[in-house]
Amino acid sequence: MQNRIYATQYILLFLLVGLFYQFHTLGHAENAAMTSDADRFLKLMLGAEHRGMGGSFAASTAGAKAIGTNPAGIGVIDDNQYVIHMARFPRTVAIVAKPNISNNYEDYSQYDHQASGIETVNWVFPFGKFGTLGVAVATGHDGQFRRVNHEGKALNSFPENNLATGLGYGLEFIEGTVIGIDAKWIRSKITDESGTEHFGRGYSYNVGLIQKVGETLQVGVVLRNLSNGLSFSDSTVPDEINRDVIFGVAYKREITDFSLRIGLDFHPPFADGIRTNVGAEIWYRDRLGGRIGYLRDTDQRYLPVMPVTTIADSSVEMEDRVWVMEGLCLGLGFRIGNFLINASRTPQFKPNVSNKERLRITQGTSVYTFSIGQNF
Repeated sequence: MQNRIYATQYILLFLLVGLFYQFHTLGHAENAAMTSDADRFLKLMLGAEHRGMGGSFAASTAGAKAIGTNPAGIGVIDDNQYVIHMARFPRTVAIVAKPNISNNYEDYSQYDHQASGIETVNWVFPFGKFGTLGVAVATGHDGQFRRVNHEGKALNSFPENNLATGLGYGLEFIEGTVIGIDAKWIRSKITDESGTEHFGRGYSYNVGLIQKVGETLQVGVVLRNLSNGLSFSDSTVPDEINRDVIFGVAYKREITDFSLRIGLDFHPPFADGIRTNVGAEIWYRDRLGGRIGYLRDTDQRYLPVMPVTTIADSSVEMEDRVWVMEGLCLGLGFRIGNFLINASRTPQFKPNVSNKERLRITQGTSVYTFSIGQNF
């Protein structure tokens, strides 16, 4: 009987993996258009715990942290739980240099990416054998807060911001196999070069599975951001949201007073190079934890670039370029009673350069994330 259960689990897992990958491949071909600002917002809703582990989460996320990541993890909890995440992405000023006619490098163009932030509040409520229900609210904002515009009209908002509210559900389908889904309503506001504000609305869905293999190993897969895009009244505003499939493995082990966890995620396809997350976490008596990881992620951005070859030339042009987040990640965790506090430091996105270009970052190198949660 037990062997039959395991066989059913593995068959279900491989079928879902195959369907997810095929579905993602089709979606990736369709979404060749420039993505919306909400696309990046949805992919960055990750807490300090997983950021400290290099951003790996697909097989290890659990409870309230699973909303917006892998919703299967919603069902892996026995208590009510809430978690609050706050991430700060600094203003990034990057200068690209190219060789001139004398084959000497000189500054060619400058990117000035405004500071941004994301805040999320997730809450889950277990119902025993009937599964676990979750609710979530997330906000994202770019640039400096503005009280009035150039005409003196009251604004009291950020130039670009996103809001997502949603519900999630997770259930242990059969012993050792957890499935989940979450759905979000999205409202996105952007400001174009003329200062005109545009509002778009839409929906996005995540579907995931976590499979326990033995006592120490878990395998996870999630298909994120299933969406038809956003509805802007101006058809020229980017409105696409790309689907994203993630495969992950997590290893957990208890050794006397210490607990160890290792996570590894892959984000195919690898059109702009390998996208992967790997990290490890160790806790002492479930009170003090440390994390280390390494990640590489890519993001296609269409941003203004200012030529800097001459002082007189102050024109601004839009350029399509891949931005890369790659490097070492660090994190700390503290548990005080039922409260869990986490902090992490991860690298910032930087513009990717060719072999004939050189990059110099003059401002903005690290992303800081803080999380606090409680079980009750």
